[in-house]
Amino acid sequence: MFLRAFTVATVALGLGAVSTTTVHAQTLTDDPAFALYRQATQAAEAKDYAKASDLAKQAIAAYPDHLLAWYLLGQAAMGRGAWEEAADAFSNVVQRYPDSFAGHRDLGLALDRLNRTDDARAAFETALAKRPDNQDVRIRLALMLYDKGQRDAALPHLEALAQADSPASEVYLMLARTYYDKNDLLASEKAFSRAAALRDDGRTWFNLAIVRLRLNDTAGAQDAFQRASAHPDVREQATRELDKLRSGALRPATK
Repeated sequence: MFLRAFTVATVALGLGAVSTTTVHAQTLTDDPAFALYRQATQAAEAKDYAKASDLAKQAIAAYPDHLLAWYLLGQAAMGRGAWEEAADAFSNVVQRYPDSFAGHRDLGLALDRLNRTDDARAAFETALAKRPDNQDVRIRLALMLYDKGQRDAALPHLEALAQADSPASEVYLMLARTYYDKNDLLASEKAFSRAAALRDDGRTWFNLAIVRLRLNDTAGAQDAFQRASAHPDVREQATRELDKLRSGALRPATK
């Protein structure tokens, strides 16, 4: 049992009286590495990331295997936009603690910012292997792959998110565009419909109308164009397409 303090009894010679003096004992958490870590945590909470980084480095210098200090250093580096430093810190975290979900997740975030897509993908996938149901990491991985043009690699993650009923409209927009490019119009229409239901967006309604036209769903296309026309960014084009649809002169379009 660790004691924060203990008492030493002293006897007053000749009087027989007993007095006590309180003496504070130092515990492991009072050692420099941990004291510096606590200070670094306080600095990070105050959003003084430069100070937090300096104190975390001092804690690591005192105890190189200080896992929490390495992780805090990574977080403070991210707060400063120092992505190389963050990636190095989180690499040290997962080297010392390979089962860390947070370490692999945040390593993926830092590597993505460094445009190290393959390494970031590996880090995110390792995190997902530990927590397969974590939608935040899966969305980040899917977005990164999609934005880098790796749409076939992103597709199974997007489909998993849709199956889990993700509330993120971006998931369904990426699915809709991917299916459209594969000429799977029914799947594209379903995904665009879900995206529009989650977020009322003019471009989404417009593209949904185009897909419905290609499916020969004239009534559905007219409804989607009508909804799109309520949004200033596509109002003019949607109104023009509505007029052509009503006159029978509409041709397939894309946006």
